[in-house]
Amino acid sequence: MAAQGRGFWLHQLVEYGIAGGLIMMSAQSQSPAVPIALGIALLVNAAVADGGVSAFKWVSRRVHRYIDWLIIIMCFVSAAIADLDSIGRLALIALGLVEAIIVLGTNFAKKPPREQRTPRLNLRRHR
Repeated sequence: MAAQGRGFWLHQLVEYGIAGGLIMMSAQSQSPAVPIALGIALLVNAAVADGGVSAFKWVSRRVHRYIDWLIIIMCFVSAAIADLDSIGRLALIALGLVEAIIVLGTNFAKKPPREQRTPRLNLRRHR
């Protein structure tokens, strides 16, 4: 996307929430391995990206976006072929859809440093 879209920091916060919810939901599942693995993958991906609420800033936003799409594909494939109960399948399909909407609506561009931004007019100084 161009300059429009939600900020990357909000993208990360939503991913933290989705990952936490998926991990907690999988504790009630009969076969929790796949949802836990995808939840941890989403959590780690959000934590290591170069964003405002990252823990480590190890990967660029471009790499983060590719990993997001990989996680989305893994959600749909896992829902189709893994031995899951119906709630687990629906959760993975919902996760894939929500994550796709979030990725498509996010602005992955970095803000320029403060020195390069256009200065605001200080009305007190220009009177």
